[in-house]
Amino acid sequence: MISIGCRPSRRAVLKSGLAGALWSIGSSQQASAAGPGTVRIAMSAGLDRLDPARSANGPDLAIMSQIYETLLALDPKTGALMPNLATSYEVKEPTLWEFKLRRDVLFHDGGKFTAADVKYSIERILDPANNSPHVSQLASVQTIDTPDDYTVQIRTKVPDPLLGRRMQPIGGTGRVFIVSKAYVSAHTPQEVNDQPMGTGPYRLTAWRKGQSVTLARNDRYWGTKPDAEEGVFTFIPENGTRVNALLRGEVDLIQRLPIPDVARVEKSAGAHVASDPHGLVHTMLLNMTQPPFDDINVRKAFAHAVDMKTIIGSLLGKYGRVLGVPMGPNVVQFDPAIAPYAYDPDQSRKLLAGRAPIELSTYTSDGRYVNDREIYQAMNAQLNAVGFKISPQMMEWGRLIAMIGNRTAGPFYVVGWDFGEGDASKMNSFLLSTSPVSVTRDPEYDKLALAANAEMDPAARTKLWKQAQQVIHDRYLIGAVWEADAIYGLSRKLEYSAHFGENLDLAGIKIPKR
Repeated sequence: MISIGCRPSRRAVLKSGLAGALWSIGSSQQASAAGPGTVRIAMSAGLDRLDPARSANGPDLAIMSQIYETLLALDPKTGALMPNLATSYEVKEPTLWEFKLRRDVLFHDGGKFTAADVKYSIERILDPANNSPHVSQLASVQTIDTPDDYTVQIRTKVPDPLLGRRMQPIGGTGRVFIVSKAYVSAHTPQEVNDQPMGTGPYRLTAWRKGQSVTLARNDRYWGTKPDAEEGVFTFIPENGTRVNALLRGEVDLIQRLPIPDVARVEKSAGAHVASDPHGLVHTMLLNMTQPPFDDINVRKAFAHAVDMKTIIGSLLGKYGRVLGVPMGPNVVQFDPAIAPYAYDPDQSRKLLAGRAPIELSTYTSDGRYVNDREIYQAMNAQLNAVGFKISPQMMEWGRLIAMIGNRTAGPFYVVGWDFGEGDASKMNSFLLSTSPVSVTRDPEYDKLALAANAEMDPAARTKLWKQAQQVIHDRYLIGAVWEADAIYGLSRKLEYSAHFGENLDLAGIKIPKR
């Protein structure tokens, strides 16, 4: 049996209970006002930003992907690229992509969508002044030309087989959501963040920061009209409060249904469960830019000190799995031959022998990911047993993601990555040394990743990515990896297929007529 660590402090319990009570009061008022076309969604973490060039945070994307759109979409069954704001695309040369655009699309303010908006959206991501988390995935872009109002030609510095995958909404980092050039140019960055305006099926009508966001259906939308007339997103990080809100009918759908509550929800009269095995890939990142993790022996001691198979097996059961490399098994280049690090605390002690205890102050999320607090506590107890001395501090996710964005989140931390686009290049978001959020520094990985990014032949790309995975494993670039199913609890009045893991889609929620 593993040790899950100490119980939360009385102060933390009281704080959590007070937060739940305060939310319940506000939510009851919202519940009574909700109409039959309103879907009330409880998310596990709050928002950071609603500017698509400046955020790849999961909760932000859940909102932004209803307001903004991409040129292409993904077929949920095959993963193939499909038309969206673009009617077609063609790779005219190894370094030249051409997109033909729809002519019947309007922004929420009535402005026409044209090629100038696409060019501006990409160049805004590439502008160093914006410090965009998406920039590493678009580093191949050299120029964007607009021969006419409905044609976009993107020239890359080298062949880029994945450029089309950046033009669809699944996968988080690297997405190109289209903004209005006229709107963004006429507003301050803060106004663009606080009053997002796109072409999507929903428009923002209210944002009570730290509490809720309300979206209303865009009745001039060019595409299929969604069932939900309105979506009200609230933020309930405490698991028990979130589940109880669903079972009491105060919300209609919740993210990250805790695994111990799955059976209770399924047996309830008013709720059921939807899930997808391709949830977030949780990666323990080690800050190699400074001591102690600039030393491979310390990284190795860390990796072998934690019994991830027992921790994940005990806490996630059939809804989780430990991985050897930081990518989802659904990725075409995934190498199943690379096994997770073996639990070997004696080896860790030998590697740290003769050193004073390595004191590390860390920040950890609570409720952002499935069982994150319990997983942290178990890992910290095992790290303390071999020569580390961990001083953890729970932190609200909005603050923690901001610190991750400027590389001040501490010596190690967990971030969940979405591999819904099905390609290994997602790892560049957090492992390539030039990525704005990377704390990894390994020239061999960089060399292989950049070569794979420019390789058009699928077999050759897979070979390069498998070599890169071996480098990740052998150089201990990460501390541990696990994947958790995406699990939603929802009212029996709703139907929802979780095709893309954690990519919550308000427009995809069905409200059957009774």
